Amino acid sequence: MSDDTRFDGGMRAQMPSLHDPDVANDVLDAFLDPDDRIGGGLAFLFCDDDGRLLQPMLVSDVPERATDRQRWTAMRWATGLCEMAGDEHNGPLSLIVAIVRETGPVRDDDRAWHQVALDACAEVGVPLIAVHVVTLEGALVLPTASRAA
Repeated sequence: MSDDTRFDGGMRAQMPSLHDPDVANDVLDAFLDPDDRIGGGLAFLFCDDDGRLLQPMLVSDVPERATDRQRWTAMRWATGLCEMAGDEHNGPLSLIVAIVRETGPVRDDDRAWHQVALDACAEVGVPLIAVHVVTLEGALVLPTASRAA
């Protein structure tokens, strides 16, 4: 690594889009270490309009069995950030949401998070790229309508 610490804006243009679920899974696997997965929470990947990662964030104080109100509160917080950080030319940031926990297959609680994410993003026009579940076994994407739909 060089001593030159300036940010190279051209590098971001070369980043792969997280619209590719395999790339998004790889990013989530790299971002969330085993302790994060054991602790659980929600990960948000804030992206530009092309699906390139701008900022990952982990919120760890999310109840394992959240109420519908808690889900809406979390998602309105995330979509609010997308709106505030967006710009008038490109609109709000796009978003990937990941439900983070230690183990287990997809369950009803994940489906409830997924639906609230879809509804909350649609409510304010934030592009939802995908919802993932991340465990110690890895990351997987939940089915969502295609971008072209």
